[in-house]
Amino acid sequence: MAALMAEHVTYQLEKSSDISKSEIMHEQMERFLTEASDIVIDASQVERIDTSALQILVALSRSLKNQHLSACIQNPSESFLSAAKLLGVVNELEIQNT
Repeated sequence: MAALMAEHVTYQLEKSSDISKSEIMHEQMERFLTEASDIVIDASQVERIDTSALQILVALSRSLKNQHLSACIQNPSESFLSAAKLLGVVNELEIQNT
């Protein structure tokens, strides 16, 4: 059974990924879902991230898994990791320290 290879898309999180940017971020993630792509999220520049942004990332990860795709977080900043730990979503997000 042949399967099409999913294209990888990279998304750079902004330094301040908060509720003021959540609508734009959500729209972009929705586009990725319709394109059926694996997503690599670069979190290296994040200085501040709030619950709304992390909720979008968790929802994205769940939706992609339902489509047999994946989202992974690369190069998470200390701020990103701290927020993810505080909210208890570290296990839901595929975080890679590369």
